[in-house]
Amino acid sequence: MDDLQQRILEIASQIPGYLGYEAKERRRDMDKYTRGTLSHKYNELHAALARIRAKAPLENAVDLENLDQKLLRLIARFQTAPRGYAGWFDAAQIVEEDLDALTNFDAELASGVPGLKSAIDKVAAAIKSREGIADAVEGCATTLDTLNARFDEREQFLATGKKPSMTILPNRPAQSPLGALETKKTASPELLALTNLKLNDAVSYDNNDFIVSGKITYTISTGSFWAFLLQDGKNKAWLRVGPGEELSMCKEIKLDVSSPLPETIEHDKRTLTRNSTGQAKVSVEGAGGTKRGTVDYARYVDADARLWAENFGTETRVMYGQTIDSSELKVYRK
Repeated sequence: MDDLQQRILEIASQIPGYLGYEAKERRRDMDKYTRGTLSHKYNELHAALARIRAKAPLENAVDLENLDQKLLRLIARFQTAPRGYAGWFDAAQIVEEDLDALTNFDAELASGVPGLKSAIDKVAAAIKSREGIADAVEGCATTLDTLNARFDEREQFLATGKKPSMTILPNRPAQSPLGALETKKTASPELLALTNLKLNDAVSYDNNDFIVSGKITYTISTGSFWAFLLQDGKNKAWLRVGPGEELSMCKEIKLDVSSPLPETIEHDKRTLTRNSTGQAKVSVEGAGGTKRGTVDYARYVDADARLWAENFGTETRVMYGQTIDSSELKVYRK
């Protein structure tokens, strides 16, 4: 038995009747059947998560809501075929390598069902015992982030016919436990000063004096990064701090971004390549108070240029700008 047939048999354990895509006349039907079956299976896991949320203490509500949103996003995407996918299935010639690639995506998403069930069971056990809750929730979030990222790549492949490149996924690759022996890196004093900016603090940049009128804190399992809304009268800019020690000064732009997110975006005579993507919990502070939620984001880079595409659920915002050095900024506390 060759590797492809072995993978098909493994997928069939989760999707009875799965036959792969070798026969052209049934490719679309098999894709629809695969997505529908997996949607149903992940829906069952969502019901299990809902039962856990109903019994969980209030202090765990936000983290469990985040897991719920990640899982709902995955289920919704199984239910809708990617735009442009029909052209891939109708192609006169599809090489065996491409069929293998699609089968591999299905294999990972199918094997994700027992993997996610195990992660959700660990969350339930941790909440019941009131021990290790943070680790269990983080593990479940990592599993969901990986599944959503894999679905991103599957959609991208079907929509464009382009073989997926290795994207930078949240929390991957797994780090060796020996990393605990390494000296922990600390942020520079300049960066720490910027992450601690508060509303109504003042920031000077490029001969402009701005007031901090808004702050977005993005939290993922590996840490946080920030975006500060700076205003000078009608002049607005966004100071982005992180990931890592990166600083960039950006402005909101109007730009149509396709879904699924493309690997590259053309803007300002540049070709920016997607460098990272994921979902973050957000805390948004402004004149109207503080609100929390989640955002799907992608970061694109080209030399010193940066572009962020962010979907907050009800609206999508795009920011574009350049990296800067902390020496270019002066901060004045309120």
